[in-house]
Amino acid sequence: MHFRIRIFAISILTVIAVLATVISLSWSRIMQVELDHLDARLCMEARRIIPRFDSNGVLRNRAIPDDTGLAAGPMIADLVDKLRVDSPRQLMLLIESRDNDLLIKSAETDVNRLISTLNWVNADHADGLCQVASFEYQQSQWRAGFMHIADRKSFIAVDVAATAKELEKTLQEALIVVIPISLLLSILGSWLIASHTIRPINRLHQSMNLVTQKDLSHRLPGHNEDKEFQMLIEAYNTMLARLEDSFQQISRFTADAAHELKTPLTVLRGKLEQAVLSEDTSQLDLNAILDEVGHLSAITRKLLLLSQADARSMALHLEPVNITELMDELIADMELLSEDLVIHRSIERNLITKADRVLLRQLLNNLLANVIRYSLPEKGVTIEACEQESAIEVRISNYCHPMSENVRNQLFDRFYRGEPEHTQGISGSGLGLSLSREIARAHGGDLTLEQSSQDIVFIKLFIPIVK
Repeated sequence: MHFRIRIFAISILTVIAVLATVISLSWSRIMQVELDHLDARLCMEARRIIPRFDSNGVLRNRAIPDDTGLAAGPMIADLVDKLRVDSPRQLMLLIESRDNDLLIKSAETDVNRLISTLNWVNADHADGLCQVASFEYQQSQWRAGFMHIADRKSFIAVDVAATAKELEKTLQEALIVVIPISLLLSILGSWLIASHTIRPINRLHQSMNLVTQKDLSHRLPGHNEDKEFQMLIEAYNTMLARLEDSFQQISRFTADAAHELKTPLTVLRGKLEQAVLSEDTSQLDLNAILDEVGHLSAITRKLLLLSQADARSMALHLEPVNITELMDELIADMELLSEDLVIHRSIERNLITKADRVLLRQLLNNLLANVIRYSLPEKGVTIEACEQESAIEVRISNYCHPMSENVRNQLFDRFYRGEPEHTQGISGSGLGLSLSREIARAHGGDLTLEQSSQDIVFIKLFIPIVK
């Protein structure tokens, strides 16, 4: 189903539901108000038709006929019109003055007996003498007004069905006009709402169509949109930015990997071609070939581990590892490789946790190898390890050539080796730090570059203790 059609259907159903609810909730209130008005009219008419005499006892109210019953007459016709009933049969009437023996009453109804059985309630009338009551007569609901002044009294009752019928007729006439107008307005409103709602979605759709693998730079402006669509547009732009970064990283990673693999492959190809063309196979430099094969193997293994880390499937063989002993062993190897390097160490004893021994050794070896390659030996290296809140924390800091903030932000990027003027003649693939961080994260820890001056590299390793 189209979005616009769904909006139209929901709007029409909402209008119908609102109208039905309003009518059903308002009907009883409308009837009550109309019955209150009817009570006021009954009191007013009962007051008007009560017999009045002059000082000589002569009747002054000439509207009263001189016969009994509800035969057609000017007063009855007048009451039928003012009380808005269809016929005299929907009226009950009693007018009585004992002193002048004047009596008008409804035929076939014992009005006096009916008056005595009703529960009368004082009505709010100017004279304060009017009473009203509600009763059922011949399976119909009636309202009555009763006025009693001295020895004169008047009683008027009217069938409520006439009032309800009039209200229903009025309501039907109103609904004939209201319902079509409401439906028309709801359709117009839903069309405007749907058009306004779909506009940013259409722009989002158009922007998505412009996105290709080669061009992920398109962004949606969201400053003029509603808050809800601003959130959607911001989420879309953020997603697109992440995709663009991922594609750029993959492209850069692929190019860097091809470049790193190209060098040892070229060397191997050259040496093998030289051996094939040479008649003297003794000139074949097997050690150089073996070194290049080892370099290729190391790069391939690191790339495999990084791909497993990206897929969150790096397999860990957990076993108790004494990090103190492991670091002592690696630092001893470090001292043999760089005799002029001054090392300041502070390592707590028996730092033990469950970890993958091979990967953890590779992590620490990568960190210490970077120290040997890039530190300034005469200024020394500080290596610390201690237990901090159920975790093992290793801190390594060394002096180096001044590094800008931009270089520091890229240290953990794959294949990044720093500024060329500081890395000439230094072996490495630029995968060590990124792989070390992935190994730390696979163990539930992290590897971070801490804030320091430009000529100091301060790296902190955090590994949780697992019993």
